[in-house]
Amino acid sequence: MMFHSDETPIDFVNNTPLPSDNKNFDELIESIKKICGVDIAPKRDIIMRRLGAYAKSNGINTFGELDSKLHCDSNTKQEILNIITVNETYFYRELAQLKEIVTDITDMGGARVLCAPCSSGEEVYSIAMLAHERGIDPASLEIVGIDINSQVISQCNSGIYKERSLHRLNNFQISRFFYKIVDKFQIRSEILAKCDFRICNIFDDAIYRLGKFDLIVSRNMMIYFDEEFRLKCIERLHKLLNPYGRVYVGHADIVPYTPLFEKKFNHITTFYEKIEM
Repeated sequence: MMFHSDETPIDFVNNTPLPSDNKNFDELIESIKKICGVDIAPKRDIIMRRLGAYAKSNGINTFGELDSKLHCDSNTKQEILNIITVNETYFYRELAQLKEIVTDITDMGGARVLCAPCSSGEEVYSIAMLAHERGIDPASLEIVGIDINSQVISQCNSGIYKERSLHRLNNFQISRFFYKIVDKFQIRSEILAKCDFRICNIFDDAIYRLGKFDLIVSRNMMIYFDEEFRLKCIERLHKLLNPYGRVYVGHADIVPYTPLFEKKFNHITTFYEKIEM
């Protein structure tokens, strides 16, 4: 999960963005933070322009009105979450860590894995592809990917990617795992372990309906949280894990101290092992 960059031109409606409404906008970004944990204050100006454009195009006159619709209209909430997040990743990103995760799966004789967030699906499919290369029985592995952005979940389910997402793969891997469709590539999901994708918020209790997991891969999510929400996040991940389950995070993620996990080291990376309370 990443913030939108400021490189894309903003399509203001009639070139008349919402007036600067700082108090109501501050309340809006606080509401967004309470929903998904993301602190968008560092990108305040960018997000203000994007949400202002969205509001104008939907006949909403103030940020206060938009804040009200966020709380009472599920479509508006989803569209706002899509606006504030964009997912840019690629296959075999941070490959050494992915290989360690697959080694864990091999040692366990199979596993149930959660990727949170899953972005546009490259991480989920990368784990499945590496497991295939390692000779892991597809029936012994299930990978669930979740994200708050409904647009990227649609892409996950389609399994269709542009060439730039495959730039870390060699020609053999591309031909092995993808069908070429004109200028795009579709994942050969039929040869891989089961990969399931859901629109889901780590801070929504609906996440517990996903069941328990042996491994959780949560890379580049907690970097967008403050200390309070990092702690809330790690507490929720603890509840989702089976006994002695492990959490792998991104290199830039900051994991708060908690007695719920013990930080451990393997060959080249670290993970957090669940402590039974």
